[in-house]
Amino acid sequence: MSRLKYISVVGITYWIWIVAASNVIKTKVAVLGGGMAGIIAARTLHEQGVQDFVIVEARTELGGRMQNIELGNGVNVELGPNWIQGLGEGATQNPIFTLALKDGLKDVFSDFNNLTTFDHNGPVSMDKELNAFADAWSLYLAAAGARVRSAQVDLTARAGLSTVGYKPRTYLDDAAEYYTFDFEFAQPPEASSFIASADNNNFTFLGFSSANNLVIDQRGFKTIALTEAATFLNASDSRLLLNHTVASIQYSSSGVTIETSQGVIQADYAICTFSVGVLQNNDVKFLPALPSWKQEAIDGMNMATYTKIFLRFNNTFWAESQYQLYADPSKRGFYPVWQSLDLPTFLPGSHVLFTTVTDRESVRIERQSNAQTQAEIMAVLRAIYGPGIPEPEEMVFKRWHSDPLFRGSYSNWGTSYPPALFDDLRAPLQARLWFAGEATSFRFYGFLQGAYFEGMNAANDIAGCLGGNCTAIASSTSNHEIPKACGETFLDEENTQAQKHLAEAEVTFLTSRCW
Repeated sequence: MSRLKYISVVGITYWIWIVAASNVIKTKVAVLGGGMAGIIAARTLHEQGVQDFVIVEARTELGGRMQNIELGNGVNVELGPNWIQGLGEGATQNPIFTLALKDGLKDVFSDFNNLTTFDHNGPVSMDKELNAFADAWSLYLAAAGARVRSAQVDLTARAGLSTVGYKPRTYLDDAAEYYTFDFEFAQPPEASSFIASADNNNFTFLGFSSANNLVIDQRGFKTIALTEAATFLNASDSRLLLNHTVASIQYSSSGVTIETSQGVIQADYAICTFSVGVLQNNDVKFLPALPSWKQEAIDGMNMATYTKIFLRFNNTFWAESQYQLYADPSKRGFYPVWQSLDLPTFLPGSHVLFTTVTDRESVRIERQSNAQTQAEIMAVLRAIYGPGIPEPEEMVFKRWHSDPLFRGSYSNWGTSYPPALFDDLRAPLQARLWFAGEATSFRFYGFLQGAYFEGMNAANDIAGCLGGNCTAIASSTSNHEIPKACGETFLDEENTQAQKHLAEAEVTFLTSRCW
């Protein structure tokens, strides 16, 4: 077992490790976290000829936020990521879609226009409101690009919508806005960046494609992570350390020491792929404490929560459309989006309906009992479909915000978060400890492809260091490297193809590091 203690010498406190030698694992690279970023980082090390690494994962399996659960009728549903977003093709194919095709993952086109709309009185037309927001959204995306080109400061997404004339005034307007904005970013326009949200949208849905596919594979979305890991790990690979919860990370210019629930790992380099929510909540202790510029960058990024609540009934009584949108007259985002899995091309006969809530509603629901949540849900469904509908046989959802391994679902860029802070979020410490995940992706934050690219980038950096060519990522307030100049195009492995595709489409978006 290991023990972390401190001693004082001439008034200065030093942390030291007292370790039983038999519990120490020594390695070149420790990959912390077994989600998409961690798996792709390890795969990249393998491809670069670096075989001396370990993957440290707190759970009993790989996959990170890619988690599914089997319902009582044997149907598996996705608690975490559910969509392949922005499929693309050929040279501009989304790498997540590439993995899905390779593994024969079953997914179905998500038709957001296949929609039935309701309020507290039952069916209601929202065509006017949905069309108004769609028109405003197109203007919003163009205005964000113009704002960058004229070197104007960022605004909230709410202010950005207002600048193009969109001002929601009714609860139907609120529902229409939620369906496009909150349902994607998991936070409202008030909490989101005007420029970054537009950029984020365009690099996936124009850089790859506008298509979204819902994963319904009964092996689980995590299949693409597990099968990819199997390309470089064998069944009993000692480099895979499951059930190892990281307690602390000690870093210096000579290496990284990680204390876990099952012992200590000493590595020349480490890649920390923990969510920004975990880093914000101090669930892992850093020694020495993270420098102020790094902590500010972590705390400044939003960690959003996206909660899908699955209900299994004994029959199917709801609309036959893929989506149903509910507009609550008094509370925005109150069980607003519903999806049926009991459709001919999805999971026929499953009798499964699910609703999505986000942000503060997600947190509120996590804090109340399941019985309270079910009562609220059934009140909404009975307002839509009448009092005679049955209670569900089963209700399941994941409390992402409360889980100390995640502390939320994915990141969202707020308006007070300039690119200089992003540089600091992404920057390594002492050229030994790297940070990678969807939150460190400038173009694809919040997306699985962001985690994919960032794991690859960090591993390539470290492989270069091991080969004697260490080019650490820049931090604008640290001494690791000279940062890229304002106005310099920011292109690396994660977005070169997407940038090329956007250029061909004559869509101009963020190429500058300075807003």
